[in-house]
Amino acid sequence: MKRMISLTALITGGAVAMASVTWAETENSKEMTLFSEAQIDIQRALTVALDSADGKIASIEFESEDGKAVYEAVAVAPDGSMTEILINADDGTVTAERP
Repeated sequence: MKRMISLTALITGGAVAMASVTWAETENSKEMTLFSEAQIDIQRALTVALDSADGKIASIEFESEDGKAVYEAVAVAPDGSMTEILINADDGTVTAERP
């Protein structure tokens, strides 16, 4: 009986893992499509983030936020506080700043 439960758990776990991989591949594919269609590159997004930030940019990366292409920059102010800056990858506008 113990072996049967273990085998069932293994099969179920494998099915869940495969579904997760398929979902991740689909999400990566969507994000790659958004990236290839982005109108501004990361260098332009970095310039926008620097102009918007009070301090230095610690990181910047391309992401999909609510199905939209954005660059997400993290700014660190002189006092050490951090702000996340979202930049629209199609027109270069700052769409949000949040602590």
